[in-house]
Amino acid sequence: MFNKKFFHVTAALLLAACLSPLGFSPSRAWAKDYQRVVVLSDVHYGSKETSNKALRAQKMANKVKAVQDINSWKDVDLCVFTGDMVQLAGSKEEYKLARQLTDKVTQPKTFLAGNHEVVYSEMPAVKGKLQPADPYERMTHLKSYQENYGPLYSAKTMGNYLLLFLSPDEIDGHIIHNKPYAVELSQAELTWLKAQLKANRNKPTLIFCHTPLEGTILPDNSENEARNFTAPAKDIKDILAKNPQVLIWASGHTHTPPTDPSFDNPINQYKGTNVLNVYNPAWEGDQIWTNSYYLYPDKITIRTYSHKTHEWLPQFDRTIPLPANLTAAAVPAA
Repeated sequence: MFNKKFFHVTAALLLAACLSPLGFSPSRAWAKDYQRVVVLSDVHYGSKETSNKALRAQKMANKVKAVQDINSWKDVDLCVFTGDMVQLAGSKEEYKLARQLTDKVTQPKTFLAGNHEVVYSEMPAVKGKLQPADPYERMTHLKSYQENYGPLYSAKTMGNYLLLFLSPDEIDGHIIHNKPYAVELSQAELTWLKAQLKANRNKPTLIFCHTPLEGTILPDNSENEARNFTAPAKDIKDILAKNPQVLIWASGHTHTPPTDPSFDNPINQYKGTNVLNVYNPAWEGDQIWTNSYYLYPDKITIRTYSHKTHEWLPQFDRTIPLPANLTAAAVPAA
């Protein structure tokens, strides 16, 4: 005898299994044992392309479609914008434009600032190069950022994981080779970071910052410049060396795509620490990719998704087992 109730339940379970991004069993679709964090880096909405109207429109459309993909993922617990939401130099008009995209994200979300929110002047570019902002203009930029996107640095717990979000907040920014450091953390922010890590030594920790760590990109990469690494580099190195619970440093800024040899490379492991620098692609190229971080009680899995082909790229799957002393508490059922 045909049982309608059994049929509908079975169909729902099969559909859930098919939609699950990692091929989880039907039971996990109902009560997942992980939390998922999606990174959206360097969205630069509208677009850094300002001369070719057709190309600019296409890039903007690609970004909207990628947001629609992310909104459709039912297991996302947090979206992290890792800086450079604005187009170029963080004017009021650019923030208004950027929010047309960031406000479309319906998933839980948090933000941190990048160099394009903070370190450049709104004065016209010279020979195509943005000029450094003076301390007063930096203060204005920092205020605009906080009015639109919240605190410059913050912390969040997910299960037994600790997530830390850092932003460039140094008012008197240093210049190197006639260019400002893309991200320079103030002593106040470094003190806060050390306090957070000291208070959470037994929590596996992920740090999200716009710029990568020094020495985690291939030497022949065009972005391998001191100004592109998080400053002050020595302070950061000392902090990470003393805090082995930090397992991931998630960065943007370098616009490193999966097609770049530095995207997934042994050099991404920060020397002398447990930290893997994970490079997150920008949204300004011919296509868009995003990284998803799956936080399990015993491991972190990182996966890369193509929003052009709508498929996962398993060749870039990475898993970081948690050390025994950092095994995370079970994630509550959704």
